[in-house]
Amino acid sequence: MTTTNEDNAAPASPTTPATPARPAGDPASGAAATSPAPSPPASTGVTFQRPAIVSILYLLNIVLGFSVLVGVILAYIWRGDERTEGWERTHYTYLIRTFWISAVLFCGTLALWIAVFVATIASDPQGSGDGPPTAFFAGFFAMFGFWLLLAVWYCVRSVLSLVKASERQPMPHPGSLLF
Repeated sequence: MTTTNEDNAAPASPTTPATPARPAGDPASGAAATSPAPSPPASTGVTFQRPAIVSILYLLNIVLGFSVLVGVILAYIWRGDERTEGWERTHYTYLIRTFWISAVLFCGTLALWIAVFVATIASDPQGSGDGPPTAFFAGFFAMFGFWLLLAVWYCVRSVLSLVKASERQPMPHPGSLLF
């Protein structure tokens, strides 16, 4: 008569419960634990390198009004960091130049507009009631148009840096005035 493993197995006693079989990787089973290597996170196509963070802060400035200051400070700090790669340095140079060019042009035109406004008020000391001259309105709308062009230039430069940073590519001409 042939016997099987089931016939040779000792029946479980009422005092010791039968233990279920443990998987091979379970530390309690005594076998060596082999866990699969963690898989890398799935790529969404969007990465947040440091130049991208600075670009986003620049763009948020349109809504918040102060985030560009945080962005330019970070650009200066990160540009001097020893871990900064060459392609990142081109972005920081590009973004720092974007900040200073736009700040100088904005402040210069603001000062000019204020000077024209004060000169217009001073030219009518008697308060004749004729209203401001036509040149005042022409200057006001010209400066407003210049500020709109400056805002478009600022946004285009920030978006270009953001796009190149997401591809980990250097800015082609970081010292340029245009794009």
